[in-house]
Amino acid sequence: MTKSTSRAASGLALPVTLDEEVMFIELDRQRVASLADRADAPHRHDYQEIIWISAGSADHLLDGASVRVPAPSLLVIPQGRIHRFAPAPRLAGCVVRFRESFLPGASPILFNHFVGYSSIPVPEEVIAGLNALLAVIRGETRAGDPYADATLRHLLRALIAKIEMLWLRLLELQPQELTESQRLWERFTRLVEEKYRVEHSAGGYAGAIGVSLRRLNAVARLFAGVTVLEAIDRRLMLEARRLLLFTADGVGEISFALGFEEHSYFTRVFRKRFGVTPTQFRASNRPAETESSGIRKVPAFHPDVLP
Repeated sequence: MTKSTSRAASGLALPVTLDEEVMFIELDRQRVASLADRADAPHRHDYQEIIWISAGSADHLLDGASVRVPAPSLLVIPQGRIHRFAPAPRLAGCVVRFRESFLPGASPILFNHFVGYSSIPVPEEVIAGLNALLAVIRGETRAGDPYADATLRHLLRALIAKIEMLWLRLLELQPQELTESQRLWERFTRLVEEKYRVEHSAGGYAGAIGVSLRRLNAVARLFAGVTVLEAIDRRLMLEARRLLLFTADGVGEISFALGFEEHSYFTRVFRKRFGVTPTQFRASNRPAETESSGIRKVPAFHPDVLP
């Protein structure tokens, strides 16, 4: 495999791309200062991204909601999700990026548009092991080894498994609860991503998976604290808010795109959930810096692109 190295125009620390499939970026003092000096509109990437904040903090906007993320924390930004990362001056850490084609189906638990978490706190006892694993990943991206892609796939899987463990701990799940329930949850979330614009029925998803709605509801409550119907509604309304905030599409167009046959019904559903109509929500929440032409999609793997 041919390794390609890309240098930032500003002369900052070198991120390295491996056939533009994997990138490791040090968030050192120079790079953080450069990122902090530049305002960036909400945007979406065409790759999966993991950000390790080992010191300092950052403001992270995800799908319209902004959260201050303190160290030590991990951010997981799935491909295609709309976000903005604004580091504080003393932030330190790193960024790992990889394409879906490099590690297909990496983690339906973490890399999806369904669960709305923004950050995962890292316990003190996990930090040393996490830093060691990231150091090995960093070394492999710079090694020039023709077999580095196979090694990196294993290392990325180990990193993702570690982050999954931290996330599942937050849910306070016992290990014996996970195996079958996790498989069902992963199948359900994959199916929702494929069909939420056309399938709004809880029974439809249960039937497609081949389990009872009662069983699927139990799994949804276990992982997300909601019923299947509430989970589908959450995904629909998440996309509705994205489209209202970050595109110039009319409410009728958005309603149709999300599978609602009647504009008025979409408005009622939206108002019931958020207490305002879609038009009122857009008027009061749309970021001023977002152009009316739509969401900015950043170019593929560029070292000067904000995380």
